[in-house]
Amino acid sequence: MGFLNKVVLLGNVTRNPEVRYAPGKDLAVAKFGLAVNRKTKDREETCFIDIVTFGRTAEMCGEYVTKGMPILIEGRLSYNTWEQEGQKRSKHDVVAENIQFVSRREDRSGSSNSSFQEPSKSGGIDEDDIPF
Repeated sequence: MGFLNKVVLLGNVTRNPEVRYAPGKDLAVAKFGLAVNRKTKDREETCFIDIVTFGRTAEMCGEYVTKGMPILIEGRLSYNTWEQEGQKRSKHDVVAENIQFVSRREDRSGSSNSSFQEPSKSGGIDEDDIPF
């Protein structure tokens, strides 16, 4: 049996990305928040999710992603644990591997969506090679 760890989220950025570089490495790390809404007949609920991305994608987030912007994220869940003031803490983050800018409904006149992602190191299939 195989395993799958895949997350797809569409929401609004809750805070501007904070870009830092890993010490001793030339690896960018960006962290920001995403709010995802769910509406039912009775109510609306919002889920706030921490997003982390690395490398060129992190640098692009630092340049182009801003608070309030709607974006689509494809990535994976990451579970982190640490100790703070003698207490064990843990949380899930989403590690974004592909990010697409999404137009707001009122901005859809002729504008196209943009995206950026980490280059595949596995030599994966290019979307242009898919016949459908």
